Amino acid sequence: MLSQQFQVFLRVAECGSFTRAAKQLLVTPASVMKHINALEDRLGVTLFTRDKKGVTLTAAGRSLYQDGKKLASMAQSAAGRARQAEQAAGVTIRVGSSLLNPSRVLTDLWEPFRSAYPQYRFRIVPYTDTKEERFAVIGALGERFDLLVGAFDSKETLSRANYLVLGYHKLCVAVPRAHPLAAKEKLEIQDLYGERLVKVKRGETERLDRFQEELQRAHPQILIEETDYYYDVDTFNACEQSGALLLTLDAWADVHPSLVTLPVAWEYQIPCGILYARQPSLETAQFLSVVQKLCAPPQ
Repeated sequence: MLSQQFQVFLRVAECGSFTRAAKQLLVTPASVMKHINALEDRLGVTLFTRDKKGVTLTAAGRSLYQDGKKLASMAQSAAGRARQAEQAAGVTIRVGSSLLNPSRVLTDLWEPFRSAYPQYRFRIVPYTDTKEERFAVIGALGERFDLLVGAFDSKETLSRANYLVLGYHKLCVAVPRAHPLAAKEKLEIQDLYGERLVKVKRGETERLDRFQEELQRAHPQILIEETDYYYDVDTFNACEQSGALLLTLDAWADVHPSLVTLPVAWEYQIPCGILYARQPSLETAQFLSVVQKLCAPPQ
């Protein structure tokens, strides 16, 4: 309920360091500093003195921290009472939604079963796909979100949360609309010869690592370029502007209006499903049990 800037302020005050606070919040120190600077500008006061050893609360900072702890406690209690009141009338599942990981994947899948389970409702909680905030979003599972929906197959992600696989997305190639290949309905692997194909960096996703190894061994004519471990909107923008091709998913066909997503004559795919907290709430666990029974593919 408290603003993100205010929550970051409380964490920095308790840690005495931007770096330690960033580690606990699963974001970068630069992101923490940005939030603190913005809060100071908004309030018109200096909250911390900075030196090489860390940060120390100013008089204004101490005053805000003391009142802030009371506000945080009140907000937590108010949120708990609100959830209890809502649960008395049914169960609300908070589903994160972003451009790359939209909530409609789950809501569309659930629609045929909605009338049979009227007690479940969805609250859509938007978030932004940025490399900087990625693990903060995952860290908010069980707090801000109950579930995230999408292709979460990286080692780091799966070390932080549980994953219920519901199906698979096909690996495709996104092509700038001005590129000659954009006129095709389907690509052959040989169409990629001599082209720059952008994909995530090796080391985080075993399926994509194997894909790259097999492609480079059998088709060295394809010029594979590695970007970051994770995509964001800037990844799509960069490919559109540079003319490079982008390894993508069929589910991301509408992410960028100037890129055409084309199927390729290969059988590679990536699992998609529901990401949830290591220790989900009872209501979330019960909902996931129903989803697994109704929607998950056979093992």
